[in-house]
Amino acid sequence: MEVIIDTSKGISWASKGNDRIVQNIINLLNTHKYEVAYDRTLGLSGDFIDKPSDEAIAIITAEISDLISTREPRAELIEVLYAGTDENGNMQFKVVVDI
Repeated sequence: MEVIIDTSKGISWASKGNDRIVQNIINLLNTHKYEVAYDRTLGLSGDFIDKPSDEAIAIITAEISDLISTREPRAELIEVLYAGTDENGNMQFKVVVDI
């Protein structure tokens, strides 16, 4: 089942089944490295901050790919698409996975 995950959406804590896998991916994408006390390597790094947007998009895309493949083996990454920035200047992505 192919799923498109919009990173601008929040987490639904009542998810079950395949929706739970999607929720786990959203949680991973909203976590920053060094934020989780007992797993400092979990999440995305801040290496993209203050980089030109093309370079930042490339860094984040690579990190999302690595993060999903290592931390959520129940989902197979198909594609990461840059979806623009929100009103606060945060980059938004659409992540396509197969569950």
